[in-house]
Amino acid sequence: MRLTALITLWLSLALLAACAPPLVRLPGTAVAPEVGDTLLADWRASTAEVQTLQGLAKVRARTAEGSLSATQVIVAARPDRLRAETLSPFGTPLLVLAADGARLGVSVPANAVFYTGEASPENLGRFFRIPLRLEDLVDILLYRAPLSAFVERQTLVLQTGGWLVQLAAADRRQELRFDGQRRLVEIRYYNADRMFLEITYGGFAAPEALPRQIAIALPELETRASLDFEDATYNGKPRAELFRLEPPAGARVVVLDDL
Repeated sequence: MRLTALITLWLSLALLAACAPPLVRLPGTAVAPEVGDTLLADWRASTAEVQTLQGLAKVRARTAEGSLSATQVIVAARPDRLRAETLSPFGTPLLVLAADGARLGVSVPANAVFYTGEASPENLGRFFRIPLRLEDLVDILLYRAPLSAFVERQTLVLQTGGWLVQLAAADRRQELRFDGQRRLVEIRYYNADRMFLEITYGGFAAPEALPRQIAIALPELETRASLDFEDATYNGKPRAELFRLEPPAGARVVVLDDL
């Protein structure tokens, strides 16, 4: 199965199984499962009211083909709206991407090209280098990394501090690491013993105590990306038209779904 399809399956389906694989033991001491339940519930409750994000971020990406670094204006709104403007050193847009849940539009002004198509993981991956579903990408930005159903759980107090919550179903597993302040700082997704997605959070800032640093890694694709927000505002009221783009006059239109 292609990795893109695997990620989509893992993040979108409730996984059912009669039994689960043994959970991996890391340096730590097992505690009552209810401790992990409380950590998960507190994390989800802390972001329940967070619906939008508007910010300026330094974005870095590295793939097998090379690396890039840019400044982006990012606007995200749950459940599935996203806008990202990649800026030149002079602050002018080099690329503008907008998705309203169903359609994706991308304008490249310097080349007078406009890309349009379904807001699918494949099409988003052409520009973000991370082939995730739109709603999952928005949730990751809003500190709500996706969780799947599980049939076994285990919680460890780590020797290095904090806790590790492990969730498993069939040959799928998730590991969520919380720091000493009970904040989710890392989540890993496994298929059997292969980690195929890792999300790391850091740079927590008051008053929302939400992360200003986000990193995403897909080891099997040799892909890593990070966002470091210089400025971020939550629960604003972004205009609906921000998430829809129309081809500029004279632009050549490329339909992504036909590629």
